[in-house]
Amino acid sequence: MSEYQYYEWQTHERPLTAAEQNAVDALSSHIDVTASQAIVTYNWGDFKHDPLDVLAKYFDAYLYLANWGTRHLAFRFPKGLLDAAAIDATYCDEEFLHIKTIGDVHILEFEMNEDEGFDEWLEERGLLSTLARLRDDILQGDYRALYIGWLKAMSERSEYDDEDEDDPENFFNDPEPPQPAGLKKLTPPLEALIDFLEIDPFLVAAAAERSPNLLPLKEQDFAPLISRLTRQECDDFLLKIVHAEPGAVAALRKRLLSVEQPKPTAQTAPRTIGELLEIAENLGEAEAHRQIEENRKRHIAAMQELAKRETQIWQDVERTLASGYSAANYDHATDLLNQLHQLAEFQGTPAKFDTKLGALVEKYKSRSALGSAQEGSDSLEMS
Repeated sequence: MSEYQYYEWQTHERPLTAAEQNAVDALSSHIDVTASQAIVTYNWGDFKHDPLDVLAKYFDAYLYLANWGTRHLAFRFPKGLLDAAAIDATYCDEEFLHIKTIGDVHILEFEMNEDEGFDEWLEERGLLSTLARLRDDILQGDYRALYIGWLKAMSERSEYDDEDEDDPENFFNDPEPPQPAGLKKLTPPLEALIDFLEIDPFLVAAAAERSPNLLPLKEQDFAPLISRLTRQECDDFLLKIVHAEPGAVAALRKRLLSVEQPKPTAQTAPRTIGELLEIAENLGEAEAHRQIEENRKRHIAAMQELAKRETQIWQDVERTLASGYSAANYDHATDLLNQLHQLAEFQGTPAKFDTKLGALVEKYKSRSALGSAQEGSDSLEMS
């Protein structure tokens, strides 16, 4: 298998200038650049520049996929719009999710390096356009993406961590970070992130059990909050918005929300990593049992329906065998006999089935295809 690497950057705050497009275009002979996007692919070779430096200088979102098992997703944030230190201390780890400063911006990166590759290859075209919407969510204080990234990091760590689970110092006893609202109702970008990171959906469901409902931003009444800003603040924000300064609208929303006194909420003790993993395991087992029971009920219903046509099916078998020697006839007869064999197993009458099958074989014993079926009802392929 040849190697394949896919790089994509997008800008959302403002389009690239002509000079910036030319500068990005000069980074690689393989790159395609527009005012809002740059894509470069390699089947052999590598991108010769640090893609995060490119992100920090020109773009707002970055995606990288490699077919040997690496996935990166990163966002750029102007300084002052995020509490980078708090995010780093609360959600990040050294391997899977980290935030760092490059120049006057913060870079938040989800990083996946799977030695054995991923379960399936993602359709790269259009993926970043969906995932990039998470950047706006984070700017508005919706940290569900960060919590999901933390879940992935803890899930991966649990696979190789060999600490004694009974040791009070091991990571299984570490508490979860603050529970974000809205985990019970995920947006398409969040669902895409879960697929991108290949997170166990039962782990996400376990985390969501205590998640409160999220108040949509459009339901937030900003009018009374704006009246509480000073005239100078209003003028400063208006100038930034008129000049399309990156992050201006997000900065205004953040300032307005800081004016409003947060409503007190009932506090519950955070769950430990070990508890979340155990809940996820229990949810997975319950779903497996549910599917088994559902399949059992479907099988019973199918057999009960088949029993109503048992006589007719035997007649169809004989009519098919009597109508000619074609392969299609024998295939059809075999399919019908498989159904009848399943019905006999369900009803507990395999001897009755064997007797009828034996009579058919005796009647058509000159036909080798049917004769081979007489090696026993066990030789009939169950569907």
